[in-house]
Amino acid sequence: MSDPAPSASALAWLELPGGKTHALGGPCALGRLPENDVVLDSPTLSRRHALITPEGGGYSVADLHSRNGTFVNGLAVSRPTPLRHGDELRLGDVVLRFGCARRLDGPVAAPALEATRRLDQLQERACWLLLLDIEGSSSLNREVGSAAAHVRIGSWIAGVQPLIESRGGRITGYLGDAVYAYWLADTTPAAVVLDALRAFETWRPSSPLAFRVILHFGHAVLAHGDRGEEATGRDAIYLFRSEKLAKTFNTSVLLSSAAVRALGIADGAPILGHAEVDGQPGNLPFHSLPPFAGPAP
Repeated sequence: MSDPAPSASALAWLELPGGKTHALGGPCALGRLPENDVVLDSPTLSRRHALITPEGGGYSVADLHSRNGTFVNGLAVSRPTPLRHGDELRLGDVVLRFGCARRLDGPVAAPALEATRRLDQLQERACWLLLLDIEGSSSLNREVGSAAAHVRIGSWIAGVQPLIESRGGRITGYLGDAVYAYWLADTTPAAVVLDALRAFETWRPSSPLAFRVILHFGHAVLAHGDRGEEATGRDAIYLFRSEKLAKTFNTSVLLSSAAVRALGIADGAPILGHAEVDGQPGNLPFHSLPPFAGPAP
C-alpha cells in the first residue's frame, strides 16, 4: 500500500518506518488491521489507531481512542490536531513523519476509494458537532487541588452525559475539561438538537461547574477505534477552533452560522460578533441562542 517515494504529483505524504512513503489524498486510517490505508504491524498499535483527514489548507490527525495514544512532536493528541510539514507522529512505538510539498488551497479531493477501505469503518456524514467546555479548568486545579477538581469534573460529566445521550447524541471523547459529541443529521431533527441546547441552559444553574456550549453543523469523517467512535475532519477542527472565540466573545453559548441556519433560528439568534477562523475564508458571524431556545420557565 506504500510507495518507495512520493510521486511528483503528491502534495502530502507520510514517511513510514524503513524509508517507504504513503501518498495522502483523502482520509487515511492507520492501525494494525489490514483494512486500514496504512497497516503498521506493531503490538503497541491498536487495530484502528489514528485517522488523518484533509482539513482546510492541509491535514489533521485524530486518535481513535487507541490504547497507547497518538503523539505529534511529543504532545498527546486529545482532539483533532493540524499537521505541518516535518511533524513527527508517534503511534505506540511507531514513528512516522508528515510531509507536505506546499500549502493546499482548499479541501483535498479524495481519490478513488482504495479496495482495502471498508465503508462501514470510515464514513463522511453530515453531523451536528457539539463541544461542552468547562470554564476556568486550570484555575480550578489551583484553587481546590487536583483531587477535588477531578471529583467536580466527574460530577459535571455525570450531569451532561444523560442530557446528550437521552436525545440520541453520541459522545466521542472526554477531553479532560470538555465533552465532544455529535448527532447524525440524517437521523436527528433540528428540534432534537435545539431541545438539547435548551436542556443545557435549564441545567446550568445547578451545574457544579460553569461551562460553555459550542455547536457547529457540518461534515465529519467517522471512524471506529478500540474504545468507540471518533468524529474528525475539517468541520471538527472548525468546532475546536471556535472554542477560543467563545472566550473572546465572553459567552456561554456559541453557535456557528451553519448551526444557526440548520436549526432554523437565523432570524432570532443574536449575532455576538464576527471573527476569522483558520482554514475558513472571510470574517464569519457567530451567534448566541434566541430567547425562545433558552431555559424552560
